[in-house]
Amino acid sequence: MNSNLKSAMMKKTKMLLLSILTLISISFFSCEELFGEEEEETAVDSISCTGYVGPNNIDKQYDYQCQAAYVYKCNGNTEALKQQCAYYKQLQKELNLPDCDYCD
Repeated sequence: MNSNLKSAMMKKTKMLLLSILTLISISFFSCEELFGEEEEETAVDSISCTGYVGPNNIDKQYDYQCQAAYVYKCNGNTEALKQQCAYYKQLQKELNLPDCDYCD
C-alpha cells in the first residue's frame, strides 16, 4: 500500500476515534445532569454553561472538537481544556478553521 495513502488512512482513523470519544464524553456529562448527579455550582471564566454556541459553517467532525472544549471549560477541567484547545488550534492551522470561543 502506498505510504501516503496509509498515512491518510491513519489520520482519518485517529480523527474518527477522537470524534467518537468526544461524543461519549459529551453524552456522559449529559447523562449526569439527567440522573441528578449534583456538583458544586462554580463560575468558570465567566462563561455561561447553559448552551453551546459553536463556530458557523464548520464540519460537524471539527465542531465536536470545539464542543469538547466547551464541556471541559464548563466543568472546570483546565488541564483537559488546555489539551483540547491545543489540538483544536493545530487543526485550525492545518484546515483554516474558525476560532473556537472556548479556547481563548
